[in-house]
Amino acid sequence: MKKTLFLASVLAAIGLMVSGCAPIILGGAVAATGTAVSTATDRRSTGSVVNDEVLEKRIPWEISQKLGDTPSHITATAYNGKVLLTGEVPTESARAVASEVAKTSLDVGEVINELAIQENVGAMQRLSDSTLATKVRSRLIATENVYLNQMKVTVDRGIVYLMGLVTPEENKIACETAAKTSGVQRVISVCEVLSAEQIKQRMKELEVEPAAVTEGQTAQVVE
Repeated sequence: MKKTLFLASVLAAIGLMVSGCAPIILGGAVAATGTAVSTATDRRSTGSVVNDEVLEKRIPWEISQKLGDTPSHITATAYNGKVLLTGEVPTESARAVASEVAKTSLDVGEVINELAIQENVGAMQRLSDSTLATKVRSRLIATENVYLNQMKVTVDRGIVYLMGLVTPEENKIACETAAKTSGVQRVISVCEVLSAEQIKQRMKELEVEPAAVTEGQTAQVVE
């Protein structure tokens, strides 16, 4: 059974320019504002954490099986069943195939396809992206009211993607912090944004939830 996200994500292309920073695009679930909430505890269930790790390995493998010899470089980042595809594919057709494969993969709630139609980037660009991701994570760790284990940071061709379960204030702070990092071209948040009250309720529910893979299914990692 396909896992359904608690809230459907509504991607909004709201272009914000922070003075002296990279442009920011905010996207996320609609949520009410509320009292600030910050916790170092993962806001996903144990089953969701496990499934996300499995999805990040399985989906690129499934896509590669479908695309065959088509030259491509695809990375899947998953958070609470939401999957972000980044990298490069040669054609619009390959991009559509990748999206469809990801959408029909087990336990995927939503797919955000950010694959670029171009030649694969070289090793130097990938090294630059990896270094930039480390810089952004370091800045987030040093920032008050934002906890890195509530978010994932992905960098592709200088574009920073943020995923997580956060409040509107946490989302804003994280985006602005990432945008101020030298080398960042743009920041795109695909976080699921919840009110502080919703997150507090979620954490209470997780305290009594037994550790399990989604609905008793066995997670399988494809190497």
